[in-house]
Amino acid sequence: MSIMKLIKVSVAIYACTTMTHLNASEYHQKKISITFDDIPIHGEFTLSAESLKKINLKLLATLKKHDIKATGFVNEGHLKDNPKLLKSLLTEWQTQGHSLGNHTFSHLSYHKTDLNTYLKDIKKGSTTTQAVLGNQKQKFFRPPYLHAGETNKTQHALFQGLHQLGLSLVPVTMENADYVFDAPYTVKLKEKQVSMAGEYKKQYLTFTEARFDFYENASAKMFDTPIPHVLMLHVNQLNADSLDAILTSLKSRGYLFQSLDKTLQHPVYSQPTQAFKFGIHWLFRWDKSKSNKVNWATEPEPSSNAFVDHQQAITTLNKGKL
Repeated sequence: MSIMKLIKVSVAIYACTTMTHLNASEYHQKKISITFDDIPIHGEFTLSAESLKKINLKLLATLKKHDIKATGFVNEGHLKDNPKLLKSLLTEWQTQGHSLGNHTFSHLSYHKTDLNTYLKDIKKGSTTTQAVLGNQKQKFFRPPYLHAGETNKTQHALFQGLHQLGLSLVPVTMENADYVFDAPYTVKLKEKQVSMAGEYKKQYLTFTEARFDFYENASAKMFDTPIPHVLMLHVNQLNADSLDAILTSLKSRGYLFQSLDKTLQHPVYSQPTQAFKFGIHWLFRWDKSKSNKVNWATEPEPSSNAFVDHQQAITTLNKGKL
């Protein structure tokens, strides 16, 4: 064989080996999609229109800083008395390249609602969003409280109903109970107790890191290779002020951010699960439905004091004491 032929063969083998290595490396790369429930605002208490604008715009600015396209699930009912503001905020998300999914109109629990009423509320919750999307069809749905059916029969019925509406249910594999910390954080900000607010933010970020550690370890036990994750956050003041730190942490852990469309193409997201009477993320659902490899009793949970602080803060905010 001539020298030139040997060189060509060597180059071809090197190119093939390199491409295989790159493809394998890409496959094993940690990936994640960022999603937000309750656009335009998490609805446990009422905030001013100005506060809503600031929260949404700060979240969008942080996503832009990190060059991330997220998916937001909309509760149109949270601003039913201010449709102009609702459309304005949804337009901000849409024009910056983020996807807008459906989260029902009234934030209903499927486990407390009959199917027909639930599907009607989903359709009602798409009116303004679809007007903002124009020719782009809304295609994603996430059930409030992650209630996807208490029995296999009701779960299947929901999936069929969503299919008829052209919607796909979007799972969650990572979440950090942000709502527990948000209310007391918001109270301290309104009381001008910046130092105390900072303590709640610190607790929240520490808890988030513990959850990330747990979910990564759980995934490693459940799957031979890393799966792309779906992180669920809520639109609230705490996340507006913490998102930069959360995204920076995920980058430091080696995650690449990708669209929800791409994440849902992974085979794991087509795996069926048994139904559960409570709302829970899909790592738990997959594991309990198949291999049972993870000790879920060790999953980090907010402290009892955190839940007490949350409830007291909700009461304070809803009574308008601030």
